[in-house]
Amino acid sequence: MSPRRVALVACGALLLTGVAGCASETEVRTQKGSEATIVPTERAKVPEGWTVYRGPGFTVAVPPDWKPKPDDQRVAPQAALEVGLPYTGQSASPPVLLAFVERERVGPLVYREPILRAQFEAGLPGVTLGDSKHVTVAGSTDAVTFDALYQDEGGESVLGTRLEPTTFRNRELIVETPGLPKYGFRYGASKDQFDEATWEKILGSIVVTTGGGDPVAEDPAAPAETTGG
Repeated sequence: MSPRRVALVACGALLLTGVAGCASETEVRTQKGSEATIVPTERAKVPEGWTVYRGPGFTVAVPPDWKPKPDDQRVAPQAALEVGLPYTGQSASPPVLLAFVERERVGPLVYREPILRAQFEAGLPGVTLGDSKHVTVAGSTDAVTFDALYQDEGGESVLGTRLEPTTFRNRELIVETPGLPKYGFRYGASKDQFDEATWEKILGSIVVTTGGGDPVAEDPAAPAETTGG
């Protein structure tokens, strides 16, 4: 297991400062942006042709060529969603998005962010953490992003191919809600592949909910796809 994979397993488990209540059932659909009835708010926009994932209490859209990670390539098995550009032997791990759902009582955002920062510094020696930025997430009461920039020394991939030393960049998103569950998202890629426009579209597509109005959590569905044009 590469140092990056080890570190991200640890930091993934810490994104919400506790994973005992994490849920992992996720439904996937692809649809036209003009028909994005799965996202019930004007503040959330699904780009044309993107794939919409509906997990326990959240929806998020990703580029159409992104797919769920195979079990042997997942860096955070406790995540409700781990989806990205397929790994086929590239010299660096391709872009990935992770979503975490926490049903247990965890601290408010004002405490969760500094704890996560401290855990990054402990788990990734030499990591550079960026400034906090408040952002809008549909259904949330507050949300904060910050970047984590770190160096991976490379090694052997799960496919037996060579991973070159690479600088990686994570965009951490911590989402506050008026109740439970709480949410966290992570967009990660090599520094050269990290794309702000892609992140902004992902961020703009996210919707979170609280309380018992989550049909996917109540009745988990097998992944289902429809084709959008």
